[in-house]
Amino acid sequence: MRNLLIEGGHLVTPLEERFAPLWIEDARLHEPGVLPGETLACERLDASGCYVCPGLIDLQVNGAEQVNFWADPTADQVLSFMQTLLRAGVTTITPTLITDSLDHLNENLDFLAGTLAAGAGQVELSCDFFEQANKIFSAQCASERLPGEGYVRMPGIHLEGPCLSPERPGVHPARFLQALTVETLDKIVRKSVILMTVAPELDPSGQCLAYLQHKGVTVSLGHSNATFAEANTAFSSGIALTTHTFNAMPPLNHRALGAAGAALLDKNVSCCLIADGLHLSPSTVELVVRLKGIERVVLVTDVAQIGTSQGGLAGSSIMLSQAVRNLVGWGVCDFREAVQMASYNAACAVGLDGCLGHLAQGSHADVVLWDKRTLEIKHVIVAGHQVF
Repeated sequence: MRNLLIEGGHLVTPLEERFAPLWIEDARLHEPGVLPGETLACERLDASGCYVCPGLIDLQVNGAEQVNFWADPTADQVLSFMQTLLRAGVTTITPTLITDSLDHLNENLDFLAGTLAAGAGQVELSCDFFEQANKIFSAQCASERLPGEGYVRMPGIHLEGPCLSPERPGVHPARFLQALTVETLDKIVRKSVILMTVAPELDPSGQCLAYLQHKGVTVSLGHSNATFAEANTAFSSGIALTTHTFNAMPPLNHRALGAAGAALLDKNVSCCLIADGLHLSPSTVELVVRLKGIERVVLVTDVAQIGTSQGGLAGSSIMLSQAVRNLVGWGVCDFREAVQMASYNAACAVGLDGCLGHLAQGSHADVVLWDKRTLEIKHVIVAGHQVF
């Protein structure tokens, strides 16, 4: 059992703010401000001058300098990448695989869901109701791993493709795009896939959406050429998320709003945004936040090994903590609201809000301390262990 007391900080839960101590016992959080009768023997962390927030959750992560999930990643590359994520305050990701040959997709799915898990060890993952993800790669406090080494939770995989619109492929290789059919899905969807981006207009009957919902997969509209009416049909059938809103979608037009317009108007749909200032202008980000409200915006990075380094938009080159700083710096929202969009809202989007993304009784003890003056990351705690 490991106990830690974080004291003197400004807690951002992120649904509320308060000045209170935070007690961690055996990798779980207690109710903020509530302490056991005896705290003398515990470790203490002084959070004076810091915001104390839940770990950030990024639902769209393709890789970075150290690793490319689209290629042939190795365990060492992934573990190196984890250190970069942790230093940026990111404690949970859904590694993202884009359109590829079905054979290579399945190789990478097997790698993420099986090979690494066998080599790194595993413990109980995320939420009790999320048992289907238990075999996914997670170097989560494995006995052979030192706590200070750190790890990032990977509760499931995001399949971005291959069932996307040939009119809106973006960087996805068109030759590998697949028809959105149950037969295609049967070849790639397994328990490790918890999020899938599709172009729903390719499934006018709704049969594939029903299939994915039955499998417990959260479905997001993306790389789609859907009309306003087609998008609304998809939303009324249960799709409640859009992938990198505006990017790889028809632009807004005053005579044809398209999928982006439908998403902005539907109160039940959450919009994922890449807030790097390149994929969307700061004014566009502000427009979406104003129309959707804080509760229906999810910050993602779409960070990739190529990113924006070669002048294109093949993913981004930022970490999620920078997206938070951008929103505050652009005057789009305050810090608490930006953190909510980068943690709690992401957890809600994939059904993990019962255990991640919130400083609440029983949640996993993934906590990030931010310098209140600079908004830089000062400390990161995962499962009750200080890893940075």
